[in-house]
Amino acid sequence: MDFPTFQAELRRISGHVQAFAAIGAAARLSQVKQQAHPAVEARLIAAVEAILPGGLDGLDAQQVSDALEYVTFLMGEATELFQTPDRPPGWVLRDPAVLRALGQASRQNVRSIVTLANDRPRLAASLAGRFLDVGTGVGAMAPEAAELCPSLQVVGLDIWEPSLALARANVAASPHAARVEIRAQNVTQLDELAAYTLAWLAAPFLARPVAEAALDRLAVALAPNGHLVVGLYAMPTDKAGAALTAHGSCTVVAMCGTSPRWSSNSVLEASSRSRLARSHRRVW
Repeated sequence: MDFPTFQAELRRISGHVQAFAAIGAAARLSQVKQQAHPAVEARLIAAVEAILPGGLDGLDAQQVSDALEYVTFLMGEATELFQTPDRPPGWVLRDPAVLRALGQASRQNVRSIVTLANDRPRLAASLAGRFLDVGTGVGAMAPEAAELCPSLQVVGLDIWEPSLALARANVAASPHAARVEIRAQNVTQLDELAAYTLAWLAAPFLARPVAEAALDRLAVALAPNGHLVVGLYAMPTDKAGAALTAHGSCTVVAMCGTSPRWSSNSVLEASSRSRLARSHRRVW
């Protein structure tokens, strides 16, 4: 590619970055009920309206909050990659704001599981037992699960201390803290037997050998007729998006190194080789 073409492409791409930031800025102002300088606010509203007709008008407070957390995480993730492209593989995010944003966005996973259980009686029954949150991060999913499922006991596992510190604080501030336990523990060292009715595995944040080992440990830790829900990223259909997510999003590129991206088929293949195939546990 010649330089003039390269510059033109950079300008085109920069427009998407600025549009994303404008949407996030509008969500932030909406959430805190804060007004910007009138001239800036007018231009911001016009920009968001041009990008997304209707803007944030049709969203409730929770949806605006979820959108803001998503933008905050992706902006922070991209900044971290830009500033430290020479970092080694491994989870290295330490910025509390970015970690919190990722965690808060993950609460939707619990809501999706609860919705999935509406017409699945066995899955619904598992929400009255014990829930293992593997890769609990800042502990956002764990209190959410306790809130939505009043009789559920929750255990969150993680090994990243910056996230665990935030998780402990989050759980301590929750009215459901008595039913939530946060542990600094590697899932590959899990040695409990038939202790959980439901488990969540955040597969994109685990290198494939670790995730495969986790499946074996979870097969033992889940009770008979227990359920394992595996979280995956959707693969973009465009060429650029697919290239960025072939090994993960910006953060996961560095985190997983050359580990291939998990897909639903690869999870099922791995589970068929694990103890899960010889158990009575279901994988979603």
